[in-house]
Amino acid sequence: MAPTPTGQGRIRLLQACREGWIAFGKAPLPFLLFSLLSSLAMGACGVVGGLGVLALLAALQVAEVPTEILPRLLLMLVSLGAALVGLLGLGLVALVSTLGFCRGAWLALEGHRPRFADLIAWDGAAINRLVLAWSAQQGVLLLPLGLAALAYFGLAGLGLERLLGLPIGLVALALVWFGVNQCFLNPLCLFRETKPFAAVRRGIEGVQGQWWRVFGLNGLLLAVMVLGASAGGLAIALTPVVCCINMAAYRQLFGADDRLGLTTPRP
Repeated sequence: MAPTPTGQGRIRLLQACREGWIAFGKAPLPFLLFSLLSSLAMGACGVVGGLGVLALLAALQVAEVPTEILPRLLLMLVSLGAALVGLLGLGLVALVSTLGFCRGAWLALEGHRPRFADLIAWDGAAINRLVLAWSAQQGVLLLPLGLAALAYFGLAGLGLERLLGLPIGLVALALVWFGVNQCFLNPLCLFRETKPFAAVRRGIEGVQGQWWRVFGLNGLLLAVMVLGASAGGLAIALTPVVCCINMAAYRQLFGADDRLGLTTPRP
């Protein structure tokens, strides 16, 4: 399978879907096994975190009743620890699965057959770039959300309840616009940009002029995942396919150059 031409600057939806499906077909078993293990790990972390939160809430309710201080404090600490472990576990699994799927999809689109070892390979520098890029993305969102919150409470304080839908609507539109622009943030920070805010900015610049096509691609992939989720475990099988299609579209827009050496074999 020939690599996607470099720097087309235009998304071709059918071509991206075809290339993504062919890429998944290069190594379906490693992709499916990795997707299954990632889902199980996320589920386990979610259960631990959820139980921790429920236990913490129960401990806080018990705190209103006169009981022994030490057992109550111990229960709260254990519950808080479980909640934190679950939350950190979810974040770590999300990072590792994102890295694995991106690396595997890139290798498959290059014509290789990704091994399971390629998908689970740890890369501290790449993980760090993901963390920083995700943090930068959330930091950029804080400004419009903060302004919208000020406008909302200001209108509510002035008794202009009829206008409260205005800031909510503007924020919703801004979130959709920004979300579509950032759908290639993961491959950008893994293959192209080392600086987090540069990756965020490059995502916006790259999608401009192609926004509606990227929006259509995202809508298609989201519909596929929703249908897969409604069919039970089918979403696990569709996740690597969706990742491969998204990566094929990324390569159409930004080129097929691994500038940061993510897929370069380590000695």
